[in-house]
Amino acid sequence: MSAGVRERRRVASVLFDGAVTLAALATVVTAVVFFLRADGGPAWGELVFCLVVGFPLMQLLTRFPFAINTKHAGVEVQFDVGVLAFLLCFMPPTSAALAWCLCVVPTNLLQRRSWVSRTFNAGIGVLFLPIALVVLDAFGVAGRVDVPGPDDGPYLAVALRAAPDEVVAVFAAVLAVFVLDVLVSAVSVAIQEHTSLRRELLHAGTWLAGGTSVAVGGLGYLGGLVYYRLESWVALLLVIPMVVTMVATRAMRQTRDVARRSEALFEAATALHTQGRRADLARALQKHARMVAGTPAAMVRSVGPGEDEIGVPVVAGDGVVLYITAPRRRDPNQRASDEKALEALASVGEAAFFRVSASEEMHGLARRDVVTGLPNRLQFAEHLATELERARDGQRLDRLVVLYLDLDGFKGVNDRFGHEAGDELLRLVGARLRDTLRGGSTVARLGGDEFAVLLPDCLDVEGLCRRVLVALRVEVRMRGHVLRVQGSIGLSRARPGDDVGTLLRNADTAMYRAKATGKNRWVEFRPELLEEEIARLQVIEDLQQAPAEAFVVHYQPIVDLQHTGSGAVGAPVVGLEALVRWRRDRGGAVEPLVGPDEFIGLAERSGTVVGIGDSVLRQVARDAPQIQRHAGRRLDLMVNVSPVQLRHPDFTERVASAVRLTAASGCRLHLEMTESVMIDDDTVDRLRDLAETGAQLTIDDFGTGFSSLGYLRHRPFSSFKIDRSFVRDIATEPTARALVEGMVKMGQALGLTIVAEGVEHVEQAEILREMGCHLAQGHLYCRPLSVEDIAEVLSAPLAPKLTA
Repeated sequence: MSAGVRERRRVASVLFDGAVTLAALATVVTAVVFFLRADGGPAWGELVFCLVVGFPLMQLLTRFPFAINTKHAGVEVQFDVGVLAFLLCFMPPTSAALAWCLCVVPTNLLQRRSWVSRTFNAGIGVLFLPIALVVLDAFGVAGRVDVPGPDDGPYLAVALRAAPDEVVAVFAAVLAVFVLDVLVSAVSVAIQEHTSLRRELLHAGTWLAGGTSVAVGGLGYLGGLVYYRLESWVALLLVIPMVVTMVATRAMRQTRDVARRSEALFEAATALHTQGRRADLARALQKHARMVAGTPAAMVRSVGPGEDEIGVPVVAGDGVVLYITAPRRRDPNQRASDEKALEALASVGEAAFFRVSASEEMHGLARRDVVTGLPNRLQFAEHLATELERARDGQRLDRLVVLYLDLDGFKGVNDRFGHEAGDELLRLVGARLRDTLRGGSTVARLGGDEFAVLLPDCLDVEGLCRRVLVALRVEVRMRGHVLRVQGSIGLSRARPGDDVGTLLRNADTAMYRAKATGKNRWVEFRPELLEEEIARLQVIEDLQQAPAEAFVVHYQPIVDLQHTGSGAVGAPVVGLEALVRWRRDRGGAVEPLVGPDEFIGLAERSGTVVGIGDSVLRQVARDAPQIQRHAGRRLDLMVNVSPVQLRHPDFTERVASAVRLTAASGCRLHLEMTESVMIDDDTVDRLRDLAETGAQLTIDDFGTGFSSLGYLRHRPFSSFKIDRSFVRDIATEPTARALVEGMVKMGQALGLTIVAEGVEHVEQAEILREMGCHLAQGHLYCRPLSVEDIAEVLSAPLAPKLTA
């Protein structure tokens, strides 16, 4: 009979088992009707006699089931068919039929299984009766028993003539019952377990179980013959084959039980270690607990075993303990075997739960940013893909918004105070964004100082961006300094055909436009922005492929304001600033020279600035003799240096080589760099190394970055340049004039030479001269020229040195 009762039963399984139960109920009702309407009235004495003899035999034989399927004990055969054969050879069919029903139903209902399993097994047992009667009737072996006495014996389903046809009929009936048992049970298990019927039927134990059933059924026939044909004491001889059969069956069952447990444990070890989630692992453990215990009543639950159960704990991680429970068997040996098997399964389960926990932890780390605890790029992309699909289904693509955020000035914090301070700032920004954006939004850190926000249903984009800009405005105090950081936002809305990569790329493109147009603002993506970004990428690609000779150097004179009567006339040239130009080749058509403002930023972004800077240094060193020859005096040659170059490990050696070449020609090399290099503690030693090569160090665009007197005092700079944005308005705006005058006085106090950039008008030059500014450069004096065209400008009188 079937032991295949499963949780979460399939509808088809419920319908099939229900049909079997209904057929059994119909059989019981029919047996009752025939018993009550029997000729001569109901034979209550016969019925009681059948129950007194049959019920104990039923209890005995059902204690020795035979599991056909050694993998999960889904199909079992109980040898109670011998009782059925005996009853049909013992009493008239009306009494025998009802007695069989009254034996098989309570026997199965009292078993220690689930109610579904008990009911189904009882139903199959009841259906044995009509199958056996149909087969016996087909063989025509029914009749009255010919016994000594004045009257004929009772009318039986088997007349007990001890003829070969009766033996064949009984064996055929028993075999038909066995086939019904196995087939119906296998169909039930196959439907519930979603396996093939062939898999449930084709087992080596099927033939052995069938042979044993026929032998036990034959003992029932022999019991009838003994009762009617021989002395009563001869029935004791039947005990011998019955005991032998039961003992042999028990031994075979124990052997097969050991094999089944071993196979089930091996399969469990394989299956459990292939599960990737806790829920799947718990379901697999439930399935294999039944296989190992050999009963569908085995369970995995959070509650420990009851009084009639055995149980083994399984540590499932995160403080969760599960229990594998199974019914407690009466046999102590079987109970001990069950406990050992479940303990082995529990060990396998704990190892699998530990692996899944470790995998989930690693998976979580792989999807979380370790600094802020926010989702990282991987998890953000997964959420975005899910929400994008939902937006398509809900036809609300235009309300799905992605923000790409970048902190303005974050690099300065890292450079000035170290990465620990930068991480603290990132955590603060992440917390502010998380607190500002709630209700279905996703905030993630993509890397560096870049964050992303996903809003699947945003109706007020402008209000959203204003709130985010406020959240990005962070003011923190570090080491006595107040740091103010703000952010730039790029926004993209989902459109038909967009995927995750497209949305992020569009938002990133818009963010770069926000930074390029002043920062601390938000820009929504437009298709033309992508075209501009593609053009920038094309510039980067052309820079990467450009040969060194494509970068040429033009020179702009630097004049001495203090050695002339007026700001414009007769100002002697004391130095030249080397300004790089790019002769860009576009497929054979050489374009006009491209100024540095159009490509240096992209060169720094792509790293090509290192090669360009090396090319400029070499060209200036080569031009120095020609410049010296035209000037007839010592000049200072100023070369711009990118922070990217400064971090290159070989940069000092390259500068030292250029210094030697320029010094040999009678010129002196200056390196111009922005204020940001002053605040980077990691560059202090590099600046000192550069100064030791003989190169002079100059701060370019002074006043636009992190100006600090302390840094000027403790860094080896000899001069600084006042940015053109301050010089432009000194003749018209008192504030600008006061700022420049303050810078000049500060430089004089520190003994630094001051150069004013962007001088274009005589009034500007005169004001600067009166302030005491040493040097100036700008279009008022000369535009940048090639080395060949600079000869005429260099024919000025001898000038003093650039530095004070």
